[in-house]
Amino acid sequence: MNFLKNIIVIVFLSGALVSKPIIIKLATVAPEGTEYYNLLLEMGQRWQEETNGQVQLRIYPNGVVGGEIDTIRKMRIGQIQASAMSSIGLARLTDSIQAFTLPMGFKDYNEVDRVKDAMFDDIHDELSDSGFELLFLVDIGWVYWFSSDEITVPQDLKDSKIFTSAGDYVTVELFKKFGFNAIPMSETDILTGLQTGMINSMQTVPILAASSGWSALMPNMLDLKWGAFIGAVIIDNKVWSKIKPEHKKAMMIVAKDIGRKYQKNGREMEIKAIDAMEQ
Repeated sequence: MNFLKNIIVIVFLSGALVSKPIIIKLATVAPEGTEYYNLLLEMGQRWQEETNGQVQLRIYPNGVVGGEIDTIRKMRIGQIQASAMSSIGLARLTDSIQAFTLPMGFKDYNEVDRVKDAMFDDIHDELSDSGFELLFLVDIGWVYWFSSDEITVPQDLKDSKIFTSAGDYVTVELFKKFGFNAIPMSETDILTGLQTGMINSMQTVPILAASSGWSALMPNMLDLKWGAFIGAVIIDNKVWSKIKPEHKKAMMIVAKDIGRKYQKNGREMEIKAIDAMEQ
């Protein structure tokens, strides 16, 4: 009888020592099947391996959670714990990210890298103050103007209907101040907006224009590097603080490796995407 009791106690204690896995729900507007999505998938698989299944990543692609502003709101209330987002969403959490949105502010990737290195700590700290941990910050290609009608002079752009992210009131007011027609809407409504004619031009990167189908409705790309497209993966500090220190260290190493791949592939895919759209 005592032997049986000891077995029961051992089994009970063993079960108590096995903690419940931490589930991290990550939102992204990147379409499923793209290289961006596949790299996030790899990151989740490696996190699970490095933490012996104690941290598991679930990815919600295609903007099913909503646009980046929607994602931030849902992270605040705990529905989503992490996000892969661009400067559109990051600008709501850190003013320093605006350094990368200056029109024609960079001439090559070396300049982008220098500014990114110089400002990383400021961006990290401002995100931390906003309640988020920065896992990696990368540039993934150049932003160009895409449009349904050819744009060759500023007046052509003034005559077009320009997509701007819903909630980005600063950009909307700047466009309007200089005589441009800015149409705010969620990133998830861009395709519908193009199909209905609500918008007919926007700033974006070739890989997204090609993979999302936007380029079919905006077949003109202005060959002018308008700005650097910045991407980052962030996680809610409330969840991050619950992860064991040794697991966080391993996860950060994986995240930085994925970030390097993100950047390398983003820069390379830009050329391939432009070639594909031209064909």
